[in-house]
Amino acid sequence: LMEIIVSVTILTVVMAGLLNFFVSAKKHTTYSRSRVSAAELGKYFLDPLQMQVRQDQWGANCLSSSPTSGCPGAQTINGMTFTPAYTITDYLPATPDVVKLKRVKVVITWNEY
Repeated sequence: LMEIIVSVTILTVVMAGLLNFFVSAKKHTTYSRSRVSAAELGKYFLDPLQMQVRQDQWGANCLSSSPTSGCPGAQTINGMTFTPAYTITDYLPATPDVVKLKRVKVVITWNEY
């Protein structure tokens, strides 16, 4: 009877350790998937801008008036909402031989569950 109690106790400790390992692995996998989704969505948010942003048509795209009007908005994937925030800054000041360049930065935020 003592041997059975000791073996059940050892088995319980081992199973608790394995359960903790699997829970941690699941959380890490979920976090990795959300980061990959955010990276893909970053590409999704920036790709249309390549076609829209031209020096001669700067006033006719989604980044011209306010940073988010007309640009791709929040996307929901697997119950997680990814929200973009666009930031537009001057990259190089305009000079006679260099056109004025702008840098568009997209920061994607999401809440993990």
